[in-house]
Amino acid sequence: MTLQEIIAAESRNTDKIYLHLEGIFWKAYERSAFAFIHRISRYKASKRFVKYLDAKVVSLGFPDASRSKVLGDRPLLSESDDMLVLDGGSIDAEEYEHWKDALPLIVPKPASPANPAPPAYGAVYGGTARQMAIPVPDVESVPRHVTVVTPAPHQTPESGAAAPARSAGAADSSVYEAVLRDLRNFSVENATPLECLLFVSSLKKQLNGNI
Repeated sequence: MTLQEIIAAESRNTDKIYLHLEGIFWKAYERSAFAFIHRISRYKASKRFVKYLDAKVVSLGFPDASRSKVLGDRPLLSESDDMLVLDGGSIDAEEYEHWKDALPLIVPKPASPANPAPPAYGAVYGGTARQMAIPVPDVESVPRHVTVVTPAPHQTPESGAAAPARSAGAADSSVYEAVLRDLRNFSVENATPLECLLFVSSLKKQLNGNI
């Protein structure tokens, strides 16, 4: 489900907790997050403005590795590969709106400005910049020397013939498909920096395990 579809479903949610698997995290949005906090665990929810939806969205999440610890033995109403549905009790729409309004809005930090150019030599050591400024070559004008090393073929003791290089296609393609699927499902605009870091780390472990 897309985030737009999730938010639309949550606007009609009156008694369920929907958990969506995004990468390595289970995420609850809007009314599901409200019910999760009141019925399962007092997790901290975050409220962010999602520009393409032109709406403020509340969410919370926990790692898949902690699923059994967080949910315990609570019965599931339904379960699929990327969604869990639990009983949320009666969700009071007015109480939910008051709760959402009271949450602080997380404002992303502005991007850091590019590093300012260093002062001209003359400005530091005296003299005029016109006379003493040292020109800095454009990055693309600096020659790049790349040394390409061709490894010697491996000789087998029996025949002395070179062993064929390992083909990239020999790796298990299912691992790469799983990584791509996780990337598509991960909602980076609603994830915290820590969640993004853990997500990238998990993808790296998956890929390294296939080498």
